[in-house]
Amino acid sequence: MKILSLNQIRKADQYCMDYESISSTQLMERAAKGCFDWIIHHHQYFKLKKIPFIVLAGNGNNGGDGLFLSKMLHLYGASVFVYEMNISNHFSNDFLIQKNKILEHKINLKTIHEGDQFPFFNQDSYLIDAIFGIGFNREMNPYWKSFFDYINETKFKAIISIDIPSGLFLEKKHENFEGIIKATHTLSFQAPKLCFLLPNYADYVGKWYLINIGWNNDFLNKIKTQNYYIDHQLVLSIYKKKKRRKFSHKGDYGHGTIIGGRFGMIGSVALASSASFRTGIGKLSVYIPSCGYQIIQSVLPEAIVHTDVKDNWISNIVISHNNINAIGIGVGMGVHPQTVYAVESFFLNLLKINKKIPIVIDADAINILSSQSKLLELLPKEAIITPHPKEFQRLFGSWKNDYEKLLILKKMSIKYKIFIVLKGAHSVISTPNGDQYFNSTGNTGMATAGSGDVLTGIIMSLLSQGYSSKESCIMGVYLHGLAGDIASKKLSKEAIIANDIIKNIGEAYLKIKV
Repeated sequence: MKILSLNQIRKADQYCMDYESISSTQLMERAAKGCFDWIIHHHQYFKLKKIPFIVLAGNGNNGGDGLFLSKMLHLYGASVFVYEMNISNHFSNDFLIQKNKILEHKINLKTIHEGDQFPFFNQDSYLIDAIFGIGFNREMNPYWKSFFDYINETKFKAIISIDIPSGLFLEKKHENFEGIIKATHTLSFQAPKLCFLLPNYADYVGKWYLINIGWNNDFLNKIKTQNYYIDHQLVLSIYKKKKRRKFSHKGDYGHGTIIGGRFGMIGSVALASSASFRTGIGKLSVYIPSCGYQIIQSVLPEAIVHTDVKDNWISNIVISHNNINAIGIGVGMGVHPQTVYAVESFFLNLLKINKKIPIVIDADAINILSSQSKLLELLPKEAIITPHPKEFQRLFGSWKNDYEKLLILKKMSIKYKIFIVLKGAHSVISTPNGDQYFNSTGNTGMATAGSGDVLTGIIMSLLSQGYSSKESCIMGVYLHGLAGDIASKKLSKEAIIANDIIKNIGEAYLKIKV
């Protein structure tokens, strides 16, 4: 799913109106009807009869959405109080059309002017925020900032923002976050907004949902963008390319290698390896310090185990490249001086061999890269690194805001011709051509020890099976997050451990196939 700019959103709206021969008013009412349907679906009828709605409507088209929604709620039997926010003297035509309909139905309507005393709001109400739309990009004066703060401080049953929380910029960076409505739910039209996927904005967007307003798919397919939201349809299209054949054998599904572990951290290798098998790899070798031999043989009898000459850390990575289809390196490895030297030698040797072996680099291998920055130049093209934010910062420096972070992410993936999976809520994949993909699955319960090791094993397994680096990243983060979502529904977010993610990879596959 494409993430569009403001200009592209407006073009998509216009094309929809032209293609279907409908007016802007009709498109507005379609959008508001979608919001109404969402509210009805999420709140039973008897609750709508009992809980009042307060609608704050600006003078533009976003306010028009709110006014038509108000009329629908009123006709449905809900108690509705509408406040026209007279922030400017400019009124859109569609707003005026909807205002006349409100007056015709004698719905409670009051106007708030700048300088007015703030009205008393019933805390047992749902607040509908339809003040500003996606085109808002300016600072507000102190009165309206204070009014928005007053809204945020009032303990409503819920605050539902239409399309985007009022005061939030769609594209412009915020110097500060004063004067933004803190929504509990955001009902956005057709496509996700980039700011919804960034950590700095989470407290303002709340839970967000997409309302289909009928954009034309042929037009959307022609729009060029570098930002994408990973959805089921995209992952299914990737999965279908590697459908299993009846007369196949384990050799058809790849032979991968996990390199990592140190004394006290062999579990990281066990998690990554187990995730690899659950994701469908045919054969798996592990390279670990000698202290981990019995552990891996006991917990993962399917794996082929190779050990370093050192008991407690890796000192010299000795693997055969001839029959290996992909490599995962770094989990639980540590940064012992001999390990650092072993990793340096490993990357040098990769350059010398004729065979291109896909690789995913995680954890301490990333930490070694950050301390030995010259190694970045040695990474094979289309290598995958999977840092969490602190590891990413150690590698490439700090940033002032989320937009600058995305810019650094893009620059580094282009510069080194690698894929970077920046882990977190809505993990973002940056590609060597500058495209960025934001994940749609996952939950806070996955913020637990070993979750990253599981992701490394999943991605390495997909690489081994012949998926490209790009496909492995996209499908890997989606599958990982989906398995975590399934686990959270069974156990609760608080109870998830990394092994629970692994146990639900199979069920995640079944959901992808649907």
